[in-house]
Amino acid sequence: MNAAVVNKIIESYTLIYVEVDENSNKVWKGSILENGSFLAEWGRVGSKLQSKKHEYKSVTLAQRKLEQMKNQKLRKGYTYARVIDNDRPLSIPLEPQELENIAATQIHHGEDARAKELIKYLVEVNIHQIVSQTQISYDATTGNWKTPLGLVTLDAIAKARMYLAEMTKSNRKSSLRQLISKYLRLIPQNLGRKLDESVFCNDNELQRQFEILNSLEIALQMGSQQVDRKVFECTLRRVPGSTDEGKKTFRWIRNLYESTINQNHLSATYKLRRIYKIDIPSMRQAFELKSKQIGNIKLHWHGTKASNLLSILRQGLIIPPANAVYCTGRMFGNGIYGSEQSTKSLNYATNYWNQSGNSNQKVFMLLCDFALGKEYHPQNLNVSYPVSGYDSTYIAPGNANIINQESIVYNTDQVNIKYLCAFDVT
Repeated sequence: MNAAVVNKIIESYTLIYVEVDENSNKVWKGSILENGSFLAEWGRVGSKLQSKKHEYKSVTLAQRKLEQMKNQKLRKGYTYARVIDNDRPLSIPLEPQELENIAATQIHHGEDARAKELIKYLVEVNIHQIVSQTQISYDATTGNWKTPLGLVTLDAIAKARMYLAEMTKSNRKSSLRQLISKYLRLIPQNLGRKLDESVFCNDNELQRQFEILNSLEIALQMGSQQVDRKVFECTLRRVPGSTDEGKKTFRWIRNLYESTINQNHLSATYKLRRIYKIDIPSMRQAFELKSKQIGNIKLHWHGTKASNLLSILRQGLIIPPANAVYCTGRMFGNGIYGSEQSTKSLNYATNYWNQSGNSNQKVFMLLCDFALGKEYHPQNLNVSYPVSGYDSTYIAPGNANIINQESIVYNTDQVNIKYLCAFDVT
């Protein structure tokens, strides 16, 4: 019995057509096989595609058919899908569990079992953030991420962020529909049989989409690195509860946390469970230079979702673009926000301010040094931030209609992460 002959694909195009006005979310794929056959596949994104094979006497004739049908689709409004074809692997594929191996190897954890367990969790929640909320899947055998049409590219993610930002400013239904159509051509998703603007009509959904893009980007960046190239350059060490120094540090941070709890906040009942000391050399060195220049260093809390922590360990805290859709609470300008009031920041690690993402993530908060330098103290909101001549904005409770203290710095070198705190949700 002869084994079936498998003909390799020697040329292929994937086109996508997404138009909210028409409830269209379609894909067409044309491929040339090495035996001279032309294979056409089509259907709704995420569903099983229909297919038809055309047999030709030569590859040249099959290529003519491919060009003819491709051009027909392009004239109808189809565009090239911004994905790497499923049949073409990344140039540097990862071995199984390589994402976890990279993080566990390059994030120095002192062989502490708890710290290693935390790193594993941060990788898992980063992956889960993507696969649980989209049709983007993770292939552990290759380390590749795939939409229903293929591997997402970093360029597609960058453009998708731009469209999300424009959606937040769109106040016309027709404009929003066009932006959604463009976005879904870059980040294909199976949205069922009905496609309308209600899918992206609220800030929570836009926030959720950005968090997916953020998680996807860090995973892709990790997956494209050479094996011997540094992805992470940081240290994460658990503060031990078995030593006098460790106990002293834990009691100090716990008292700092509990002394500034706002009982009206959802997170007021959370209990500090474990503390990890963090050192990101590039972040620390930049902070040391800046803080010597401007001074006025204060400890501040900074809350964030667990799914963002892997990215933070890789590159530190960042200031998103001014038009970024994913930032909540930027009343005082585009900067890094922190608070001396613990639960004000801890709420940002939950869905308290923003009902996006997975509500079952573990809860963490960062304790950071903020170099505030010359502080601007606003009394009202009728000011453009940052204010010229000042290094930061410091809002005391009761001022500018703010209930809880907030501080904002406008350069990344004004913050250095010192501790990562893990909480029990009670």
